[in-house]
Amino acid sequence: MPYDIIVGRDEDDKKRFADKGLVYLGKGYVKMRNYTSLSNRILMDIARSHVILVAGKRGSGKCLTGDTLITLADGSLVPIENLENDNNSIFSLDNELKIKQKEKKEFFKRKVNRVIKLALRSGREIKLTPEHPLFTLKGWKPVQELTLGSRVATPRNISVFGTNEMPEHEIKLLSYLIAEGHTKKIVLFSNSDKEIVDEFRESLNRLDPNLKLIEESKYHYRISYPLWKNRVVDKSQMKFNKQKRRFDKGSKIILEKRSIRNFIEKYDLFGKLAINKTIPKEIMKLTKPFLSLFLNRLFSCDGSIYKHKSGSSEIWEVSYSSSSEKLIRQVQNLLLRFGILSRLRKKKVKLKDKIFDSFELVINSYNSVKFITEIGFFGAKRQKQDQAMKEIVSIRINPNVDTIPKEVWEFFKPRNWAHIGRALGYKYPKAMRERIKYAPSRSTLLQIAEVEQHNGLQLLATSDIFWDEISSMEILEGSFNVYDFSVPESHNFIANDIIVHNSYSLSAIAEELSMLKGEEKDSIASLIFDTMGIFWTMKYKNDKEKELLAEWGLKPDKVPVRVFAPFGKFKEYEEKGIPVDEPFAINPSDVGLEDWLITFNLSLVDPVSVLIQNVFSGLKKNYDIDDITKAISAEHGASAETKNAAISLFRAADSWGIFSKKGSEIKELVKPGMTTIVDISVYNAVGVFNIRALVIGLLSRKLFRERMEERKREELQSIRRGAAYLAFKQQREVPIIWVFIDEVHEFLGEEENAAKASLIQLLREGRQPGISIVMATQQPGALIRDVITQTDILISHKVTALRDIGALNEMG
Repeated sequence: MPYDIIVGRDEDDKKRFADKGLVYLGKGYVKMRNYTSLSNRILMDIARSHVILVAGKRGSGKCLTGDTLITLADGSLVPIENLENDNNSIFSLDNELKIKQKEKKEFFKRKVNRVIKLALRSGREIKLTPEHPLFTLKGWKPVQELTLGSRVATPRNISVFGTNEMPEHEIKLLSYLIAEGHTKKIVLFSNSDKEIVDEFRESLNRLDPNLKLIEESKYHYRISYPLWKNRVVDKSQMKFNKQKRRFDKGSKIILEKRSIRNFIEKYDLFGKLAINKTIPKEIMKLTKPFLSLFLNRLFSCDGSIYKHKSGSSEIWEVSYSSSSEKLIRQVQNLLLRFGILSRLRKKKVKLKDKIFDSFELVINSYNSVKFITEIGFFGAKRQKQDQAMKEIVSIRINPNVDTIPKEVWEFFKPRNWAHIGRALGYKYPKAMRERIKYAPSRSTLLQIAEVEQHNGLQLLATSDIFWDEISSMEILEGSFNVYDFSVPESHNFIANDIIVHNSYSLSAIAEELSMLKGEEKDSIASLIFDTMGIFWTMKYKNDKEKELLAEWGLKPDKVPVRVFAPFGKFKEYEEKGIPVDEPFAINPSDVGLEDWLITFNLSLVDPVSVLIQNVFSGLKKNYDIDDITKAISAEHGASAETKNAAISLFRAADSWGIFSKKGSEIKELVKPGMTTIVDISVYNAVGVFNIRALVIGLLSRKLFRERMEERKREELQSIRRGAAYLAFKQQREVPIIWVFIDEVHEFLGEEENAAKASLIQLLREGRQPGISIVMATQQPGALIRDVITQTDILISHKVTALRDIGALNEMG
């Protein structure tokens, strides 16, 4: 008979509380050969307060279909389903918004019955589970929360070039045969450009001097290889009929494959129709100069450079066409390695009364300059290229779609638009304010960042992100194998040339706490700091996993949940259909001087920092942001430049929509038997201050203070050991609190942030007044020592890095 396993409870407490004060974590399993079965229930103690660390990769549920292409560090483009045993690094967006090589970790596979097929304006596509997050200007958002027109992050360059080198004549032959070749038993080539035909003939000669290029008709050629140059097995049995110029029937002869046949077989081109052609893996791994050569010759055949009318003006564009979707997506990926953005269009073409799909890559004028500089054309199209280059550089190029989403103005509000307009040389400086109606170009935003001395805007303006736009979303039903892997530190990777997240949630424990009954329910409240915007889904029954829950003897149920959103962003949440319940706010008077300096990334000796310190020493109680900025303006002894910089920082803080003299009270946020979700995912935006850390730090500090006051009111004499709070039947003004924080290494790592000090206090002292803290991380080795020493319950999933294993082993 299986017995229950109880974690976090000693033998004395097992007798004292029996089966009270326990929550269900899951089940163990027993594996015998190929058979796996569930066994003992695993329960966790909640009668006492705990510090719990959930380490390693948890089941995410956020996965991609197997055909999703991942760019590897050696230049390969490989389906994710083939990466289980591949040790190559991948590419990821780091905290500085740059695309960098990163190591990937554990590989995951599972089945789902629903995915969303997403298409972007650039033509990029991806199929992923509905809860899989994509990166927006307002942070990571599950794809199911996005809509048509939403702008998501994709790489504007992936600077990866391999180490492979090949003879130039082979690269040229491959590009020509892929573009204009017929690669079956008879190898044909078609082109009207004499310079290209001559180079093709020369490359054939370098591959094998015996190969001949014979013109069958105008612009159509056949590759010939004289038959008598082949080897035979037994010369004595050769019977060559000179009159018929062939071997007589019955001659025993084995002919060698022609060198051109060997060549096209080696690179997997033999027998392929145009619709099935792909770029060989050897080409994908080429060094930059050789890759440039390949693309140059490819575009010189199937590419075009042309001028067409757009509105009242004429613009130059470069394009490339193919009937092979896989090939053209490979070309789009290769262009991205040179920092060249393109748009993929699908067209229908009619050929011999049949309709076929055709694909075209279009490169706008802005990116055509890069194309001509980095790759260019060969042959007759080179003359057009030179003309295009002269005309493009002589006019002001509009970057068109390579802009920053206009939501940036929600995070940045300058003190004086006219000041910026004057600095940028506007004839009518006040007209600069009209910019907030539009998505700014990267160059405009960079100019504003320099005037305002705003590091966040500068990061955005110089980032490796191209903000693409969702053009279609389609729900696909069926049975799908989906895949994922973990990426330590950055927790994202590039898939199908789109930046996707690999993540997980901690809702299981919080759900169990919310489902408690009676006295236990009346004593405990849960508070989740939601930095990802995914926990609001706890408000709904998990009907989609009904069958899986049944295997565990469970069924979908509704959890009592309240979702709080910043008061200044509350309408925005509602408009997006996110089921928020109440707004919350923070009183600026509760923010300490050190919190402001850390959040603004200011050193103590910075002139702006010194000014803020002087101002705060004279502020009275219960002030707001306006009071702070007025005090800065009135401060003597600081330059106008320093004052403007300080005021700009606090104006930015005011735009965050969380500061009000009517700050939320802890008693409003936490209620017994209820899970409170403080959704701060809107601040998980790029290029802004660490607002999440500020909110977590301030609320954690208030939680501790309130629970300490409540603790003084509670009877201590009946507690036998520690703080067995569930033994009390009295009504508490502030319940026992369980705090949940995901990706905790971001707040309890080596770097300073506004949450760190408050969280350390909870670790060291929180259990005594009745605060438990549940933390999750994939990088236990990145945590400060306090987490390691204070944790009393460790739930460890798969961990492979030596640093992480060492940190967990230290816990004993």
